[in-house]
Amino acid sequence: MTNARPLLLTKEQAQDAVCKHLPEARQAILAAISEIPNSGYSHTSNAKTYSIDITSSPEFRDPPSSFFITISQPLPNSSEPQSDWRPNNLLLTHHILTLIRSNTDIPIPQLVLDTSLSLPSIPYHYLISHPIPIRSQDLISLSEAREKGLLDEKDNVFLNLQIGRFLGQMHSRVQNDWYGLIEKEEPRGPSYSWQETFTLFLETLLVEFETDSDNGIALPHEEIRRLLSRAIGFYLFDDLEVPSLVWFTGSLADIYITVPSSTTSATIVTILPNFPHALWGDPLLESVFMSYGVEGGKEKEALMEGYQAGGGGPILAFPRQRTKRIWYTLFMALVILKEVKNGDPRSTSGEQVGVDRQWAISTISSCVKLLRNAPCY
Repeated sequence: MTNARPLLLTKEQAQDAVCKHLPEARQAILAAISEIPNSGYSHTSNAKTYSIDITSSPEFRDPPSSFFITISQPLPNSSEPQSDWRPNNLLLTHHILTLIRSNTDIPIPQLVLDTSLSLPSIPYHYLISHPIPIRSQDLISLSEAREKGLLDEKDNVFLNLQIGRFLGQMHSRVQNDWYGLIEKEEPRGPSYSWQETFTLFLETLLVEFETDSDNGIALPHEEIRRLLSRAIGFYLFDDLEVPSLVWFTGSLADIYITVPSSTTSATIVTILPNFPHALWGDPLLESVFMSYGVEGGKEKEALMEGYQAGGGGPILAFPRQRTKRIWYTLFMALVILKEVKNGDPRSTSGEQVGVDRQWAISTISSCVKLLRNAPCY
């Protein structure tokens, strides 16, 4: 959508959305609005999420609270066939989050989706969460908390237990009949093979980069295909029984915790409503498992303990699963590279685009080297 206006939400627009969808907060005062940085793997160029603080008027004396609004451009009216790989729009994101809220203990607030464009002041589709009784300044993403050294070993172990339990619940309780992209209804010709589904996704992205000669990105397409043929020959990806809901690119940047202090411990409070690449597939695809292939210690043990307590199965128990994890990392790098390529410079800083691009290219190269000698049996 080349002529689409830049994504931007003002305080006045947020107030209009509150008045329409959150009657309990109509008398509240919007104290602050801030854009959530696109610093995680879940970034897409066609959506933005904002954190908004509200306070009550003096006569009500309600405690301060905060909520999220995610905005995206309206869907184009196009009859062109969709790609075999595409991010989830807000309609599907709302569907995903509803499934998670209904079947797990993951702290996702109630959400309202508005695609009506009925408010003249808001030319976007948007997803608005009901307020939670905590100020945004008292929340911090888990990735930022770790970068700033705010968490001790006890905090990290406890949080990993929580993350593991939440993922275990999602993978075991939110399941499907077919593999592939999220749809509200069963697609025509559903796939019942994860190997066929995953290789289609991977090949779709490879072809896109291969045919786009102007992107300035040189990938080892042929070597990736040779290695993939070997993996397919060993049925590397065909060991799943049930398709699970997989967050995929969800990361620590999407998990918000209380800011730890001398009187309060860190705990997971909410998850950003960012599920652009969620799909029905292999739980091992989760980016959270990416760094737990070799390293770990107590934090890895806590994650796995929580995961199994939540209903999850064995992860990275055999050499072939480690090989699969390398393939999934390569695939995620391709997805991120696609988002960077399609990104709008008006909505993402050039510095972050450069970091993401370099990380993705470097990761693809590293994965190819590892896959040359990785076992498929």
